[in-house]
Amino acid sequence: MSVQIWLGEIPEHSQEREAIVDLARGLARLDDLYLIVANFTVSGQAVDLAIFKRNAGFVIELKQCDGKVVGGVNGKWEVIGANDQVHTINPNRRNPYNQVISYFYRLSNFLNQNRRKFLSAHRAREIDFRTCKRLVVIAPYLHPDSEIVLDWKVDLKGLDELPTYLVTATSSGIDLTEEELLAIPQLLRCEPWHDINLLVGEEVEEPAAEPSEEEPIVEEERSAIAEQPVVEEVPLPIPFWRRWFFRAGIGLAALLLLVGIFWGSGVWRTVWPTPTSNAPPPTVTPTLIVLPTIPPLPPATAVPLIEAVEQPVRRESAFAGGWVTVVLRTVEFSPDQITLRWALVNEGTRPVSFPLIDENITIKDNVDNLYQVDEALSEPRVLLAEPGERVEGSCVVPRAVSPDALTLRIWIHGEPFEGKPPVWPVNVTGRD
Repeated sequence: MSVQIWLGEIPEHSQEREAIVDLARGLARLDDLYLIVANFTVSGQAVDLAIFKRNAGFVIELKQCDGKVVGGVNGKWEVIGANDQVHTINPNRRNPYNQVISYFYRLSNFLNQNRRKFLSAHRAREIDFRTCKRLVVIAPYLHPDSEIVLDWKVDLKGLDELPTYLVTATSSGIDLTEEELLAIPQLLRCEPWHDINLLVGEEVEEPAAEPSEEEPIVEEERSAIAEQPVVEEVPLPIPFWRRWFFRAGIGLAALLLLVGIFWGSGVWRTVWPTPTSNAPPPTVTPTLIVLPTIPPLPPATAVPLIEAVEQPVRRESAFAGGWVTVVLRTVEFSPDQITLRWALVNEGTRPVSFPLIDENITIKDNVDNLYQVDEALSEPRVLLAEPGERVEGSCVVPRAVSPDALTLRIWIHGEPFEGKPPVWPVNVTGRD
């Protein structure tokens, strides 16, 4: 079976149990092993759901919603039902976004601190559970009219689309063996849900025992058989002549093998030369063999590495007279330059601009190296979006990323925003 359910405690609400069963059914037909770890506590924090496979981990906040969901990073989340009835999710508590962030830090820190308990020292340096994905999952599905605006830290999925996402998504710092994978729920003090076959609709019925044709043993005969002493069979010693014959046979076979190798190699011709006549040997003219010239291979072209970021920042802008969104779409790392691709979305009432120049964009890495944008290479130099328009462009840093850099931080200092500069953290692709 390709899915296992582990529980800290059996979920109290039937809707939660049904959601876990539906998810298990969606994963049961897959080839890889998936561990669904539900309703457990780590470092004092109750966690709804976590899912692990050999090359990924997922921390999930699961919510049952039967209508349109409205919410964002901050503030409350509300469900608008069919009769326009409004229901607040988690009233007087953190919203689902902040809940899953809290789950993630507690769980990833706990697993990193305890990874030496089920990983070798070398493997522990390679595995980093901080690369687990964070998701808010709406069950049974995400209403198409929902308005939920999140940042890059958390993904949003409906329960019906979650199995497909779990198959394709991976975590860059997780690559476990099956044995290491199975150690995680035990470290979290979870127990397997033994009714897993019934839960995923694949209950296996044991075949009925075939009737025996032998006569039944009466109770007196059974007691007599039980009282009979057990006699252990002791192997007889092998006679000396048989051991000698066996060893002699092996030695003879080895000698014949050596003679065959010696004869086939032609060494005997040197040791015992064949008699020849007194005539001088014929003159042999050496033949010169010209081998074809192999053309040199063309120099390998370095393939640029692309980090897919897709991180939107949405703010109200006085320049546009409304909301403006700037999206850092990708960062491309080439041997001689760094290319940043942007998108600008204008939801305001006036045109808004985003200059792709060094004065407006600051880039630093984690070792404090500064990377300057060459505005002559920007396409275009200034992104200009009319009301209701989305435009895209790119800017270029004409140098390679430092070999010591693991992350970049990118700021916008002016247009299209005001006030505190937004920042985009980006992993340097190809670095451990």
